[in-house]
Amino acid sequence: MMRPQLVAMAIVMLLAVICGSGTGSLVEVPEVTQAPPLPPRNPRNNQTRSRMPNNFRGLAAPTSPPRCDYRELMTNLHDRVGVLVTLDEDQRHRLEVIDKKLDQLVESSSAKMESMKAQQMDFLQRLDSFEHIQRLSRNTLDELKVLSRTARDIPQSQYALSGGQVLNETNLNLSERLDALATLLASTAINVRSVQVEVGNLAKVIRRQTRVIHGKGQKASVSQSPIFYGPAGQSVPNSCAFHILAVDGILKIQLTPESESFYVSCDGDWTVILSRTSDDVNFERGWLDYRDGFGNLAGDFFIGLNKLHALTSSGLYELRIALEDFSGNVAYASYSLFAIGSERESFPLILLGKFQDNPLIPAGDSLSYHAGARFSTVDHDNDNCLDCNCALKHKGAGWYSNCAKSNVFGQYLPNAQTGETGMWWDTFAGQNSLKKVRWMIRPVAESLDDARR
Repeated sequence: MMRPQLVAMAIVMLLAVICGSGTGSLVEVPEVTQAPPLPPRNPRNNQTRSRMPNNFRGLAAPTSPPRCDYRELMTNLHDRVGVLVTLDEDQRHRLEVIDKKLDQLVESSSAKMESMKAQQMDFLQRLDSFEHIQRLSRNTLDELKVLSRTARDIPQSQYALSGGQVLNETNLNLSERLDALATLLASTAINVRSVQVEVGNLAKVIRRQTRVIHGKGQKASVSQSPIFYGPAGQSVPNSCAFHILAVDGILKIQLTPESESFYVSCDGDWTVILSRTSDDVNFERGWLDYRDGFGNLAGDFFIGLNKLHALTSSGLYELRIALEDFSGNVAYASYSLFAIGSERESFPLILLGKFQDNPLIPAGDSLSYHAGARFSTVDHDNDNCLDCNCALKHKGAGWYSNCAKSNVFGQYLPNAQTGETGMWWDTFAGQNSLKKVRWMIRPVAESLDDARR
């Protein structure tokens, strides 16, 4: 902190030395001794010389050196040193304030983390209690099933002797109890899943807070305040698995604690990403519209490539496509995995799993041809076609790869018109325009749960 003052003082002393040497106060000049006079050689010559004008009056007296006023310099330097000292004190004060704020942030983060750990313990206890209730309910259900089976196995003669009315009432009571237990089990399963989601989200927040505390000495770790995942005791669904909370099929979801929430259309536990049933919405649009999404979630719409990327990058998703022609024929195309890349990569179709023959009516595979292709619109040509623009050619958008085997983002042409600009699926109806198209995705875990059930 004192380095600027020392440098200034050294400069002052150097100036003092220089000024002192200029005035002769430090270096003395030796006096010149006068030589003895020579004897006169010729008096006449001397008289002649004496009559000559004396143009040389001797050496001029040396003028006094200019005065070096270093006191004024010292005063100026002293003022500047004072300014430097003031700046140093101000910097020191700011550093102390920053250090105090860092300490306060660490203390508040520690307190919040302890609070969240306590909440996590509470959630775990609630989860244990739910599982205990579920086990008891299953045991009771098994006992009731045994009693019901026993009642059905009673011989008819014994049934007549004991009174049919009593047994009928018993069977009705058993049926009512079974229905009540089934309802209880369903609600318990939903509550257990909700608690599991809350515990998972809380664990993510705790890990994030831990990273903030460990990075106290790094500016990047404390530049932003932590983001908390909603109020304590509440959670926002992260998929249509909680479609029971949807209103008219519309549900607000939040994929991660750090991300923004948005609304989606749910069809059961499937998230609808594309819906086309009429020509009310024009799908021949530019890049920005397809990036952000357009249309009405309650009607025809596209969810948007940004949201679709966020969904498919938050976990493993499967894809189901429902198609209907103008004759009323319905078919399905299902893929075990589905994901797209980011805008920086032009939203490529980076993951498309195995085509699965739907147990109902398979529509055939007209999407695998497009796997790996980047998304193209009328104003963004990424279709790998050197001499054409597939989006302009088909009057739509999509993952064109030197054009298409399907064109679900094309024009809506009524009455099954044929043409490459329409909305078609090659392996289902060729290039005949379709009446309805619906794309849906859901986490792979959901389908595995259905398989286990």
